[in-house]
Amino acid sequence: MNRGTIQNVRALLISTYDLGRQPFGLASPAAWLREAGVDVTCIDLSRQQLPEDAVRAAGFIAFFLPMHTATRLALPVIDRVRSLNAGAALCAYGLYASLNASLLRERGVTHIVAGEFEEALRDLAVSPDLDNPRESASRVDPRESAFRENPRESAFRDDPRESAFRDDPRESAFRDDPRESAFRDDPGESAFRDDPRESAFRENPRESAFRENPRESAFRENPRGSASRLEFRIPDRSTLPPLSRYATLQIGDERRVTGYTETSRGCKHRCRHCPIVPVYDGRFRIVPVATVMSDVRAQVEAGARHITFGDPDFFNGIGHATAVLEAFARQVPGVSYDVTIKVEHLIKQAHVLPLLRDTGCAFVTTAVESVDDAVLGRLEKGHTQSDFERVVALFRGIDLALSPTFVPFTPWTTLESYCELLRTIDRLELVDSVAPIQLAIRLLVTEGSRLLELPEIRSLCCRFDMRSLTYPWKHADPRVDALQERIAAAVGIRLKAPRREVFSHVWRLAHEAAGGGALPERRDVRPRTSVPYLNEPWYC
Repeated sequence: MNRGTIQNVRALLISTYDLGRQPFGLASPAAWLREAGVDVTCIDLSRQQLPEDAVRAAGFIAFFLPMHTATRLALPVIDRVRSLNAGAALCAYGLYASLNASLLRERGVTHIVAGEFEEALRDLAVSPDLDNPRESASRVDPRESAFRENPRESAFRDDPRESAFRDDPRESAFRDDPRESAFRDDPGESAFRDDPRESAFRENPRESAFRENPRESAFRENPRGSASRLEFRIPDRSTLPPLSRYATLQIGDERRVTGYTETSRGCKHRCRHCPIVPVYDGRFRIVPVATVMSDVRAQVEAGARHITFGDPDFFNGIGHATAVLEAFARQVPGVSYDVTIKVEHLIKQAHVLPLLRDTGCAFVTTAVESVDDAVLGRLEKGHTQSDFERVVALFRGIDLALSPTFVPFTPWTTLESYCELLRTIDRLELVDSVAPIQLAIRLLVTEGSRLLELPEIRSLCCRFDMRSLTYPWKHADPRVDALQERIAAAVGIRLKAPRREVFSHVWRLAHEAAGGGALPERRDVRPRTSVPYLNEPWYC
């Protein structure tokens, strides 16, 4: 697009929270907008104050909503922005924009962008239809229509023989953040507690309490954007806070400035609890290796000594992943990285694990979710407890760090099964490898979730709660919910405590709740003090 065609277009891109990292969701569209001649301001509210002058001056204001917590935090900001600049066209983009389209429109957002957002944001920012934003917001990208009508020609599908399961612990939309006290009716209550007012809205479980087919909800408002191909640009991070202000990698006493990029978008798997599924529905797109490495090099030049590859599953396309790793080791020697890979792929691609170790991988995150095979089956995770234990042995055998994540509190959790999870973590000597918040996470049922396909979930859930952005549910055994609240509170006040100390406290709480006599002994193993981790261990 010709820069000379755009005059006096000012855009403001806003992120509220992105797991303690510099927001890729601002840097990537900023490159597209600046290339088109748009004057762009990027604001990360996790590190900066809302600039009221910039809000008043902008004609186009877009909110990046990649996850549940970011969306909840954005709602009051949207209200504030509207009060400062009622004439600006407001846009929401990212996975949670499409999932919460109706609510966002009620707050004054006129453009909803789903899936691949960069091109759509550029077009909206420079569109003459900004004077009539509601019309442009209702148009569907024609490439998306063609894509859905002819799925066999999709560029996103990988080997159809591979089973359709996926994990994304970093961006799981079904995990809440216990620090969100601003969203509590009573500051003394746990942020994980469901709104008791919702109990009045319970319906006959045979009747639908849900808006419509959860797979289709992401597109019910006809949001712009799609999962179609883009010619990716190198992200422009020039006006964002420096990487040194974000989460770092901790290895013993050493801290490494950390950057973030993505080598693929979407995911070819369809786990029931995944927020990516309603938007991508088993499709994924690779980012060219040259583009990925240009972004990596720019961040290394800016001081990064570690890079997080934020793909939902780094091994979705093993050939592409291998090419990225080889280029990474060649072009930025001495820089470490971390990736997210599902248990199933770690077993299937076990022969590639030494390449991870040899090219600087500090640790691999994998969404185990549960050690109960029945629960894993309901979530369609594609692995079993024995598979998980096999992966632990594989990693230990090549001296590569594994960072398992869990969703321990589900409608199927019992006090005994929770204690069994703790015993498994202890037996496998993973206490130092599991972030304490992982012991408190409660399954969230959001708009568009495939969990709503399960009759037992539908029968438990209340009506959609606009405050929590979930379908609230309560466990059939109130003792399980009470334990989750106690553990969430205990973890929340021990943010800087050693992981083993927090685990011991959770161990005591769980076994006391389960009863059964004397507290069982934990294994007395030597702490693994060198286990690397990012010092922003909150997953939501």
